[in-house]
Amino acid sequence: MDKKLEEGYKAFLDEYFKHHEELFTDLAKQQSPHTMVITCSDSRINPALILNAKPGELFISRNIGNVVPPYMPEKGSSQAAIEYAVNALNISKIVIIGHSNCGACAHMYHEHKKGEPRLHHVDDWLKYIEDAKNAAILEVHTNPDINLFESTEKNNVVSSLRRLMSYPYIQERLINKKIDIEGWWYNIGTGAVEVYNPASNKFEAVII
Repeated sequence: MDKKLEEGYKAFLDEYFKHHEELFTDLAKQQSPHTMVITCSDSRINPALILNAKPGELFISRNIGNVVPPYMPEKGSSQAAIEYAVNALNISKIVIIGHSNCGACAHMYHEHKKGEPRLHHVDDWLKYIEDAKNAAILEVHTNPDINLFESTEKNNVVSSLRRLMSYPYIQERLINKKIDIEGWWYNIGTGAVEVYNPASNKFEAVII
C-alpha cells in the first residue's frame, strides 16, 4: 500500500470507523439500502457525499457516462446491478445522476487525432449516448443560446430514464407504485442539483 493510500485508510479508521463501530457491526450482517444511485465513474462525483448518506444507505452503480443500457436479459454488469437492487434488495427508489463537464458526453464530439490512443471500449459503450447527442444538436439548432454539452448531459439522463422504464420488472413496479425513479443533473462547480420533470420535459432547480 502506498503512503497516500495508507494515510487515507488510517484516517478512516481513526476518524470515522471508531465512531461508527455499531453501524459497521450491523452492516457486517446485512444491507438494506433505500435508494439505488446510477451515476458516472467520474472521480468528482461522490453520491454519498452529495446526499450526506451513511454507509449502507445507497446502492451505487457507476459506469462511464451514467448510462442505463437497453434491457438485455442475457448480459451486462449494469443490468445485473439494477436487477439485484430491485429484485433482491427491493429498492424503492432509483436516481440517475448526470453531471456538468461530463467527459463521456464531451467525447461524443471529439474527433480522433493522429497519435491519440484509440478508446475502443469507450467508443463502443458510448453508442448509448448517441440519441442524447442528436437531441442536443436539435435543441441548439432551435436555440443557439443553449449550451450543447449541458444539453447532451441532460438528454443523456432522460434517455437513460426511458431505457430504465423499459425493464419489465421496473415497469411492473411503476404500474403498482412500488418504485420511484428520478433523473438529476449535478453542477460540480456550484453544487446545484436540477431534477427532471417529465410533465414539463425540463430540468428544474432544487431550491433548499
